[in-house]
Amino acid sequence: MDDLDRRILRALQDGLPIVPEPYGAVAHDLGIPPDVLLERLRGMLDRGEVRRMGASIAHRAAGFAANAMCVWSVPPGEVEAFGRLTAGFDEVTHCYDRAGTREWPYNVYAMIHGRAKADCEAVIRRICDRTGQRDYVVLYSTREFKKTWTRL
Repeated sequence: MDDLDRRILRALQDGLPIVPEPYGAVAHDLGIPPDVLLERLRGMLDRGEVRRMGASIAHRAAGFAANAMCVWSVPPGEVEAFGRLTAGFDEVTHCYDRAGTREWPYNVYAMIHGRAKADCEAVIRRICDRTGQRDYVVLYSTREFKKTWTRL
């Protein structure tokens, strides 16, 4: 990753401008042609330096007031299948495999968003029904202190 790549990422880290040609506007601000910007972004994606480009929604502002971090204790041989299935639910925005401990045996974490707790609980029941996993704990968010992306 060179200086131009870093400048591109800094220019994009707060989102695209809401204009008819957003990449053109960013390229103009950087003093490069739009095709160079897009080529550089494709290269960063291909090399794994950027994993994805996508929209980020302020879920609370969009009416999703219930946020549940549901943690499951999933047997090691079942983690991959469980994680992929759970990550496939539209209401799940994050799904991670983490090491459990004797005191905290939960090794799969999934962030579930709903308009109310009942919505989150319905998703959890559907995940349990589809996977057969029943050993879980739900941790609800009560307050958000900070939510930002990694910044350069």
